Amino acid sequence: MWTITLRDLQFRRRQFAIAVVGAGLAFALALIMTGMSAGFRHEAREVVGAMGAETWVVPNGVTGPFTSESSMPAATARQIRGAGEAQPIVDFGHVAHLSGGDQRNINVIGHSIGALGDPVWGRRPVTLPRGQAVVDERLGVDAGDTITIAARRLRVVRVTRDRTFFAGTPLVFVSLEQAQDIAFAGRPLATAILTRSGPAQAPPGFTTLSDDQVRADLLQPLDGAVGSIDMTRALMWILAVVVIGAVTYLSALERLRDFAVLKAVGGSGRNLVLSLAVQAVIAALLAALLGAAVAQALKPTFPLPVVIEPSAYVGLPIAAFAIGVAASLAAMRRATKVDPALAFSGA
Repeated sequence: MWTITLRDLQFRRRQFAIAVVGAGLAFALALIMTGMSAGFRHEAREVVGAMGAETWVVPNGVTGPFTSESSMPAATARQIRGAGEAQPIVDFGHVAHLSGGDQRNINVIGHSIGALGDPVWGRRPVTLPRGQAVVDERLGVDAGDTITIAARRLRVVRVTRDRTFFAGTPLVFVSLEQAQDIAFAGRPLATAILTRSGPAQAPPGFTTLSDDQVRADLLQPLDGAVGSIDMTRALMWILAVVVIGAVTYLSALERLRDFAVLKAVGGSGRNLVLSLAVQAVIAALLAALLGAAVAQALKPTFPLPVVIEPSAYVGLPIAAFAIGVAASLAAMRRATKVDPALAFSGA
């Protein structure tokens, strides 16, 4: 059975290569789609975790600090009981004008430098004066460049990474006072209060959120995009089955006389079926290997965050094996029904 299978693969190497390349591209796109969904969760996890808060205090009715335009007095931080530390932050979306004339959508976070809520400098005493900013690398600027937000010119003093949300929209970090100047014309307001080192008790008119609730709220606007990505990924798996199945079925049709001869001389039908299944599985596994390499090469070229986790690479050969078996079913059914009399036919 193995000899027949390998000889047939050698004889039909062009058809086999077409199946591997076609299914490999489908696998690559499926991996990219998987990485996009994981990327949305990754950026929410990174941003929320970097803030260092245990509890987020927001006005009643607000589901999350990053999806609401509500504000509160920054002095509310002094009214929160039970928290070892409470710091206000300001978060808002805006448009940054780059030095080359380009415009980019951004999210701005204003925080107390070196205190709770600082996702860049951590707990170090660092001074970030007005007119300076830290940006994510996806904004496409370098340290020393200048960006403009609401007619305020800011000099980039540092470029960081993995600081995006809302599908790769880059974050710009400024001091709390700078953010209040841009968003609230200098009024001492905040969009949320971060607390740590104690169970925070929000004052009347406010509520508390956990990190998990903030992450879930941060992902909620992307539900439609995630659903579309998951549907496209499912279509990619189906496409891989169709490509490998079509080539395997054509191979079976071309080998009908061979199958008839083997049956006529007492060959096992089980071996015929296994021969086709092995061909399809080999094609699927090679396609998975090709797809993984292509996905890894294409990942940096996508404007959205693509995080292909190790579990996706581990699960790909398993999925490829199942796809290979499924793709060979029609060909196996056709082979088992061939009439041995065909071996003696002049047709």
